[in-house]
Amino acid sequence: MFLEKLDEMTDREKDEFSKICNMLLSVTFVLRDNAERRISKEYRYIENRIELFEEYLGLCGWRIYKDSQYGIIYVKNVDGYNKLALNKLTTVMLLTMRIIFEEQRSQASGVYDVCTTVGELFGKIVNEISVYSKKPPQKDIKESFTILENHNLIRRLDDGYDDLENRFIILPSILIAIPNDKFRSMCEILKSETMEERNEETDEDATY
Repeated sequence: MFLEKLDEMTDREKDEFSKICNMLLSVTFVLRDNAERRISKEYRYIENRIELFEEYLGLCGWRIYKDSQYGIIYVKNVDGYNKLALNKLTTVMLLTMRIIFEEQRSQASGVYDVCTTVGELFGKIVNEISVYSKKPPQKDIKESFTILENHNLIRRLDDGYDDLENRFIILPSILIAIPNDKFRSMCEILKSETMEERNEETDEDATY
């Protein structure tokens, strides 16, 4: 069926399909609501051709999903290939954002995205979660924010992430990126690694 549909497409339609498909594979999550609170053209395009995407991506070992409640279309590789490997800082930031998302969402029912600041995020990382004793280098922070933004997990509201007052939106796609069961296990792993690092630092201090 896909090949038949492909033959019926004009060259312009083929280019557009290819562009949207590559974008979806690149960002993983496509959200229904854009920054203007309107349905994004990419989401509408995929939604209207969901069966075509299912067939095409299925040939490449991918599955496409649609979460109507949160307005998210996303993809997963059935063989576990092409997974994004996050470093420790990006992982900590993502987990902390998940915590902030749940905290704020519980205070306002029906809220599907959450606004926070760079200062609030790292205040929680340093003072509450205590994974880092101080704010990490700004260069590393910027790189982590860029990765999360490029995969539609957050959306900036200000010019960047250099100031503690800079605001950003935590998008509901974070619930899919870190589901409840995975969230708990990742927190336990992070807690264990942090304790090991502290014990190693204590041992090193004792040798002097």
